[in-house]
This record gives sequence, C-alpha cells and structure tokens, in this order.
Amino acid sequence: MTENDPIGSTRRRFLSEIPVGPAALETLPLLAARGRILAADLVAAIDDPPYCRAIVEGYVVCVSDLSTVSSSPLELEIAGEIAVGQGDASGLERGKAVSVTTGSYIPAGDYAVLRAWDVEKKEGRIVIRKGAKKDDNIEIRGEIRTAGSPLIQKGQEINSEDIFLAASQGITELSVSCRPRVALFSSGNEVIAPTAPASLGAIWDCNQYGLSSLIEEAGGIPEFKGIMKDDFEFFKTQLKEALDTADMVVISGGTVAENRDFTADLIDAVGPPGALVKGIPMRSGKPIVLGLSGKKPIVCVAGHPPEAARGFTLFGRPAIARLMGEGV
Repeated sequence: MTENDPIGSTRRRFLSEIPVGPAALETLPLLAARGRILAADLVAAIDDPPYCRAIVEGYVVCVSDLSTVSSSPLELEIAGEIAVGQGDASGLERGKAVSVTTGSYIPAGDYAVLRAWDVEKKEGRIVIRKGAKKDDNIEIRGEIRTAGSPLIQKGQEINSEDIFLAASQGITELSVSCRPRVALFSSGNEVIAPTAPASLGAIWDCNQYGLSSLIEEAGGIPEFKGIMKDDFEFFKTQLKEALDTADMVVISGGTVAENRDFTADLIDAVGPPGALVKGIPMRSGKPIVLGLSGKKPIVCVAGHPPEAARGFTLFGRPAIARLMGEGV
C-alpha cells in the first residue's frame, strides 16, 4: 500500500482501532469446526507415526545377522509374521526373519526390513544376498512430527486438510472463535420491505438479504434490525439497543436530516470513540462512514447494492475477521 492508496490507508487506520479477537471461544466437534477460525494453537497429541513401522512388504531381520552377506549368502528361518494392526513381535530374534507388510509394527532396535523382491524365499526360509543398514525401509516413530509439535496455527480457518490432520491425532474437538453477531440496518425514506407493494419513488430493500449473505460468508451472524427512516432520535435509540447485544453494526444507505447526511453524527451519538472515517476519495466513497462505539465497529456503506457489497467487502469483512482473530 502507498500514500496514494486511500482505501488501503483507511482500512489500516480503521482496523487498527478494532481489538484483535477472539473475544469469546467455543468448543465444537471436529466436523462442525470446518470453516471456523481456530482460537488457540493446536499441537500434536502423539508422535506421528506413533510407532516404528515397515514402509514396504518384506522381512524384518536383525542387522547384526547381515555382517557376512557381502561374502556369502545368508539363510534365515521365517519365524512368523507381524500383521498390520498387531503389536506383538515376539518371534523376532537373532538368526530369524519375520514377515511384514506395509504398515506393520517394528520394535525399536537394531532392525531393518528387506524388501520381498530383494530376497529369495524357499521352504520356510529366505536367502539373503544383499546387506542392509539399521532402519532401512522402516519409518521411525515421530519421524513426521513429535508430540507437542505445532499442528495448526491460531487464527487459521479450518479446512478439510486440517480435519484429516486433527483426526489422525485422535483430536475430535477444536476450540474456535465464536462468530460475531452483526446487527444490520437498512436506511432511507425511499426504502421499503421486499414484501411491500411496489410504488413510485420507493425501492425494495435487497441489501438486507445481500449483506446478510456477505456477513455469513465472512463468518458473522447477521441480525437484521429493520429499515430506518430519516429520524435521528429513533435511529439512535435503535442503534444503541442493537449495540447492547451485537459485536458489530453494518448500516446501508445514507440518512438525511435538514439536507445533511447524519450517519457520522449518529455514530458519534452512540460512541465514543465515534466516527473515525467520514467518506473516502473513491467511487461512491462519500457514504462510507467507519467508527466504533466502545470496542464495537460500525460500518456504514452506500445504499446502491453493488456499492454496498463493495464497501462491506473492503471494510466490513476484514473487521469481522479481526474480531475473530483470523490470520492474526
């Protein structure tokens, strides 16, 4: 962003006044947490993998038995099998080989897994003509990550990949930011409910629907509070009531009294700190008014639907993200 970027500088100034969330947390089942903002750093509950395991099909042997393979073949008896899901390797000892498949448990020790195609099998024995090093073809416990290491960072939106990861760690609940409640007002004497009969000079209020949808997409909970006419005292009363329970307010359309838009005065009346931004030098930027009442942001956008959506995207959406602690 540069000094010649009024939108960027205004957004930075406005967002800097909004406290970084989350203001409140809730714990959700894993599947219900998708799309929500993680409220605290998540760390690994167990080592991954949780035990040493074979990464190929073949035979696990003691590496010390292979010291003479370079000069002459070695024959070892197949003493048993470690099946996938089995944690018993009691048949594994010096001078023996044990059959394994991909994923089989391998006890910690001086062992290697020989690939099935690298040995010759005959009458319950294997013939080995090629040596191996300790831990060959074995995935070591904690090789991917160890218990306590970072999994998912606070402020990240939880996606399907994160669900896979958490579930693989036996984590079935996540602490997430509560969705902020966003009070929504439409305003203007010409604005009528979409259920009202059409009449000359009046316009149906589509912003209550479009902005509600955008608020939900941003992670908020929209609460439509009604269409406000150009009555300063009544609007002020309704706005104060909304601020008692809402975490944020969005207003679409200008409000006029004595040929003057009183939106900024309205925010000042329910502040402090009140209106911080009173118009922006951008297309349809004059109706943009941004402020706070206490720590609760108030975003006022144009009434024209495309510009209402644009104003919300520029200033309302990042305000909701900040309240939830998204990306911070």
